[in-house]
Amino acid sequence: MLDRRTLLRRAGLGALTLSAIAGATPVASAATSKNLPTTWQQQETVYWCGPTAVAIALSALGDAPSPASLADELGTTQDGTNFGAVSPVLTAHSPGAAYRDQWMESTTASEADADLLWERATANVDDGFATVLNWWVMPGEYPDWGGNTGEIFHFVAVDGYDPDERTLRIADPAGATLSADLPQHHQLPVQQVATYCAGRGYFW
Repeated sequence: MLDRRTLLRRAGLGALTLSAIAGATPVASAATSKNLPTTWQQQETVYWCGPTAVAIALSALGDAPSPASLADELGTTQDGTNFGAVSPVLTAHSPGAAYRDQWMESTTASEADADLLWERATANVDDGFATVLNWWVMPGEYPDWGGNTGEIFHFVAVDGYDPDERTLRIADPAGATLSADLPQHHQLPVQQVATYCAGRGYFW
């Protein structure tokens, strides 16, 4: 297994083929859950998961910049988006918010890591803001698919949660890029989400 600490702090979906942008309105939530009014988009290129996840996150506040505009602000290249570029751009477009980085050095996520992510992500949703995550998913472990034969480095957004199930709602810009049946949103246990962030991190 690769040493996660030696990798460049960039993310993308590798050589996966992407289809055109598609927008969708989030489905109504259960009474016990809370979801932000984000607008889902599918990333246009294999390396635009960062700008697209940021666009989805910012759409919770109303009209958001386009992924193309955000790609310029984030300095996104064909190698992906630099980890350190995300928080400043989120903050610049989020009045009343100051986003911070949480880099997770460990290759595993502890229960304490999951608890901290839960506390921060749910507080953000309660305040009307989405959290952006930077995932490192091992082969065969991609949620609601499991067909990835290689590691995937990817940006997604947290735009809701269910306190009864202790799950986070993940807006995933990959969409049908990975599988025709892959949903726009995943509802995942917080420990699983924290594990995907291990060796990478998130922006809250």
